[in-house]
Amino acid sequence: MIIDAHIHLYPDEASTDPRQWAALRKENYWADCVAPVKGPTLQGWASPKKLLRDMDDARVDQVIILGWYWENPDTCYEMNDWLAAIRENHPDRLLVAAAFNANGGEKALDDIQRRFDQGFVGIGEINPPTQGFAYNDRWLNDALELVAKRNKFANFHVTEPAGHSYPGKIDTPFSSLQNMAAGHPKTKFVFAHLGGLLPIYELNRKTKKDLQNVYYDTAAIPLLYDPKVYRTVCDIVGSERILFGTDYPLKTFPKKQKADFYDQIESIKNTNLTSNETANVLGLNIRSIIEQ
Repeated sequence: MIIDAHIHLYPDEASTDPRQWAALRKENYWADCVAPVKGPTLQGWASPKKLLRDMDDARVDQVIILGWYWENPDTCYEMNDWLAAIRENHPDRLLVAAAFNANGGEKALDDIQRRFDQGFVGIGEINPPTQGFAYNDRWLNDALELVAKRNKFANFHVTEPAGHSYPGKIDTPFSSLQNMAAGHPKTKFVFAHLGGLLPIYELNRKTKKDLQNVYYDTAAIPLLYDPKVYRTVCDIVGSERILFGTDYPLKTFPKKQKADFYDQIESIKNTNLTSNETANVLGLNIRSIIEQ
């Protein structure tokens, strides 16, 4: 079984003219990420039809479509409505996590409660520095408690502290992530992009204890790290806490200038992970999270 735990999908009007779509919703950060004014973009675009076709080509059983970390709470509600409609058409293959912005207060909390009732499997991707609230925000804390109560998960964007600059790169404070996870021990967290290599810090005993309820997804890893990172991270935290994610339809192999699932699946299969470890990463782990 192969389950991609981290993809994104947008309405046709957003992919046709992303800067205009974003301007109408005051989503300047998203526009700068997917359609920068200067320089090329690695952003790809896909319709639900193309997504399903690409899944079939790579033998991907299910995907989790994450909400983006929108700056405007109203964009979260709009996109959650759109994602709910997408899910209804293919509930066996397209799973959904709700976009959330704590600045929406009680309305934002009510919205994710309603989304869970609709069958959403979690919330996220969340990125407090971009969205304009703190990791210890009152409404975020309430949302994380609701996630635990409803047995869902919360996905957080994490940026690597070292490396090259690129559009939209904003530092993620590791200490805030650690404190948040420790403060919500019953909540299942997913820290995206291998947690910006936060798993390395689990060699510290206190950090390991604080992050025991955290999983790490592999979204965009081919853009960032040497393939040896899979073995390294599995040796530190165990393959049971690593989730396959592609960030589809991001073009994570730029020389090929296409977005698909196949190349990233092969990149994991071609590491020196054991067959059991590979099976854990590619689907068993996330299935155990969403089916508990």
